[in-house]
Amino acid sequence: MTERRHVPWHWPHLLLLAALPVMATAALRLQWPAASALAGWLVANVAVLGLAERWRPFRTDWQATPRHVRRDGTVWTLNVLTDAVASAALTALIVVHLPGDSSWPLAAQVLAGVLAAEFAAYWMHRWSHAGRWWWRVHLLHHRPDRLNVANALTAHPINALYDKLVRVLPLMWLGLSPEAMLIVALFGLTQSLAVHANVAGTLGPLDRLVGSAELHRLHHSTRPDEAGNFGTALPLWDQVFGTYRRGNAPARVGVFDPSRYPDEWRLGALLAWPFLTRMPWRGRTGLPRCCRGARPA
Repeated sequence: MTERRHVPWHWPHLLLLAALPVMATAALRLQWPAASALAGWLVANVAVLGLAERWRPFRTDWQATPRHVRRDGTVWTLNVLTDAVASAALTALIVVHLPGDSSWPLAAQVLAGVLAAEFAAYWMHRWSHAGRWWWRVHLLHHRPDRLNVANALTAHPINALYDKLVRVLPLMWLGLSPEAMLIVALFGLTQSLAVHANVAGTLGPLDRLVGSAELHRLHHSTRPDEAGNFGTALPLWDQVFGTYRRGNAPARVGVFDPSRYPDEWRLGALLAWPFLTRMPWRGRTGLPRCCRGARPA
């Protein structure tokens, strides 16, 4: 393992968090479509974090090779299409049934939105690790044996779909304005990418308030006692519900027992994995990643 140590701050992550209000203000004042604002912010985040991975990697053996980029690019393409369909359906639902007309100040809406979205995402993510069919869907995200910005959004399209739904539906239920929902989405996007990025550095005490790569690497650990931290944008709900973990970086990341699953390069098998055994209402269908001694799927 070639790991960078004694680097005081994760400057790329801090830079993106500092730039986020500027991006949000520009998007709102210039009335950019939400899809355009999110796409532009995605490109900016990937560029900043991708360059930082080359300039100051946390581990040089976690760098994405062209083969990794091709695999992850394929999954990203599938998820972009999935996201587009889901966004269209949610937009129609908002316009017809749940128009955002909140009278709260925008800052209060954003705070409430981030807390609500993360609460729902925390429980959905934690449920995905409890075994059965949901773990089969979530497996693809944990199958790689390295973490970097290329595989940050590498997940099964079903995983991408339900993650979006559990984050957006609470905001719709709260009646948040489209402007607040956009800001929450921009923050969530930065966090999803930054916590997976292979960049040396720390957020220091800020990682008790904001999700960090240091915390999320432990979530991907192959050691059950380290693999907590189900929150991505915020560690709050992990702290409340007892799954918050701190400590040294894990020696390895991935799944507890790789021999029980398709190889990380067998993308077709991983995409088909949720559908290859009995459905959840007919019996056990997945190996709980969180538990030792569980029966294999």
